[in-house]
Amino acid sequence: MPSEGRVLRQRLAELLGKPNWRDMIAAVEPVPWPAKWTSPALAHDVIMTSGVASGTPVHVMKSYLAPLGLAVADALDSPWVSLDLDDDDEALALALGNPDAAAYRRIVSTFAGCFSAVCLASANEATIINRRHGLRAVPVANSITVPTFKAYQSRGTSLLFVGNLTYQPNIDAAVTLVEQVQPAITARLGEVTPVVLAGNFDPEGPISNLVSRPHVEVLGFVPDLAPLYAQSAVVVVPLHAGAGTRIKLLEAFAHCVPVVTTPPGAAGLEVRDHDQILIGTTPQELADAVCEVLQSTDLAHSLTTAAYDFVTRTHSTSVVSNQILQFFELARTVGRISERVPLE
Repeated sequence: MPSEGRVLRQRLAELLGKPNWRDMIAAVEPVPWPAKWTSPALAHDVIMTSGVASGTPVHVMKSYLAPLGLAVADALDSPWVSLDLDDDDEALALALGNPDAAAYRRIVSTFAGCFSAVCLASANEATIINRRHGLRAVPVANSITVPTFKAYQSRGTSLLFVGNLTYQPNIDAAVTLVEQVQPAITARLGEVTPVVLAGNFDPEGPISNLVSRPHVEVLGFVPDLAPLYAQSAVVVVPLHAGAGTRIKLLEAFAHCVPVVTTPPGAAGLEVRDHDQILIGTTPQELADAVCEVLQSTDLAHSLTTAAYDFVTRTHSTSVVSNQILQFFELARTVGRISERVPLE
């Protein structure tokens, strides 16, 4: 092993052997399952593989990577280290009946306060996290590239759902769309409205059962979604659980496609029913909302124009880039939390 690697491994062993580090690691056991594969002991491999220099700031994505990310930052003697929780993992786990909810709480409670700055995608979830853990997390919105505005025009009649179809909330939403919402629309309109599902899926999982359904097209991963949005009448997002903000809604807004979703689907976005979107709670309410927008070009035009304005003002790359720069400046200004909470 090269001398540099030996020195780094020794430094990490000393760091992780300090009482505070041992106490923090013990406090989060048992860890949520993703953290089992990202132990702080892997910090040596992360640094050596990346080739990053000592004194480099560190930004960490997701709560379960907080212990590993902090170990990397301490080994590098980073001037500051920031954490993007992305969403409220504990609340999502609770909503899904995932037993890891308490483990996510322990991770955030134990480690988040050791970072120079913490952010989440949703302002509402940032407030909740702050109250729960006594933090000062700030919102940094998800961003997308917003294409040139194209006023709504009547397109096909297909309903589109886009998402990672190996993710349980998305799986449940897609099944709800096909098995409950689509039949209710058919009953009201007297004709079948096709459904298109786009996103990675397990060939042996629940989505595979939808492949052979008539009037349902399961595309798998689609590298360029723009043509799909251009051919779709309505984006339908029947989510019943989720956290953060839904990029699938932001993309539909940017492509001027009307959106019908549930309260959890719209959570985290400052949008209102019948302003930028239509909201329904039950499959029947979602079906009624889809029919409402399919039968009114004026409504579709109003929704998409307002939604495009919203996404441009709040989630475009240029707007969010400024938020990111401000977040990193906050982290730089605060500096090394470990100087205030010594890991020794």
